[in-house]
Amino acid sequence: MATIKIVHYKSKKLKDKTSPVLLRLTIDRKIKYFSLPDNYKCLPGQWDKRNNQFNFKYPDYDKVNVKLSDILKRANEIIRDLNQANNNEGFSFEEFSKEFQKKKKHLILSEYFDQVIERLNNSGKVGNSGCYADVKRQMSEFLGTEIEMRKVTLKDLNKYVEKCQEKGQKDTTISYRMRTLRALFYKARKEENLENNPFAKFDWSQFNLETQKRAISKDEIMKINNFKLEPGQPGFDAKNYFMFSYFCYGLNFGDMAKLTPDNIVNEEGEKTLIYYRSKTRKVFKVGLSENAISIIDFYLNNNFGNKYIFPVLNPEIHKTPVQIKTRIQTALKKYNKEIRETAQSIGINKHITSYVARHTFATVLKKAKVKTAIISEMLGHENETVTQIYLDSFDNSTKNEAAKNLI
Repeated sequence: MATIKIVHYKSKKLKDKTSPVLLRLTIDRKIKYFSLPDNYKCLPGQWDKRNNQFNFKYPDYDKVNVKLSDILKRANEIIRDLNQANNNEGFSFEEFSKEFQKKKKHLILSEYFDQVIERLNNSGKVGNSGCYADVKRQMSEFLGTEIEMRKVTLKDLNKYVEKCQEKGQKDTTISYRMRTLRALFYKARKEENLENNPFAKFDWSQFNLETQKRAISKDEIMKINNFKLEPGQPGFDAKNYFMFSYFCYGLNFGDMAKLTPDNIVNEEGEKTLIYYRSKTRKVFKVGLSENAISIIDFYLNNNFGNKYIFPVLNPEIHKTPVQIKTRIQTALKKYNKEIRETAQSIGINKHITSYVARHTFATVLKKAKVKTAIISEMLGHENETVTQIYLDSFDNSTKNEAAKNLI
């Protein structure tokens, strides 16, 4: 049977009259001492023999005692694992020493970023990996490429925020980067047993996250819908994408581009769009209105064998996640440019983008006094904690009825 204890080894006197603090391992009444990672030592009057820890006379005794507790915990885990590996037949001092003396590998921030980015790319989450790559570049420029995650402090975070603000960067951009960095640290804490959490006391209220309203009025959205454009004319596809997004609960352009005829099904006699949202992997069901069906039918009748409904992706060219993501970004820029020009040509002098369709969809329903919880579900908000409580009570017919307010 093995037992361990952290002790003040007074039998050994150092030049400064202190004695080392060691880990004592006893196996079958035989004893061996092991040095601790930080080579702790103290005077006799600084040690609490009863509780086997430093007393109040030792500098930062409370913080150091936490470290002693962690060391003891780790030693117990090693004993447990060795016993399991040896079928509870015991283990030697050498086996314990080999495990206990192993130096703990410390995570390098830039290297751990690379690991996570590679995993995201391998799982097809190219957009998310791009966000992590951007934050990695930012942090490498600010903190260097060799800093360990255990050494990143709250002060480092605050100094980075101040630097970004000095450059005139938007709070929404800075906040997004900090949330990405926080997600990386939480992943490391969960998967790599990282103890450091520089975000524990980070002040998120310093960011002004109010964004400019992007919605247009129902009259303006109808002006765009009723504006006549012929196939082949500049803006024809952009107008259809914009309106289809509006009619389909603010459908994201990236998800729209990936739709195939298989995403259209009949449920209870009604055509329904069913798809996974790329961002959340949540299943969405959208009851298709006549306006949405009309747009789909046009492209299905003119797609010339393309497996996708909309003429954005070419399966013969855009095969890998990176190729698909790059193509969608290129098409989105063209779409935003053309829908903005279309809106201006009919007297809507506002900054129109694909995202305006989503904001307008929600605003129109809100003005029609549709319950916020229903709108939240239709938009697929993952962080609407309060409204998520009610989500299960709204079936598709309720949402489809709410969507009739769009026209």
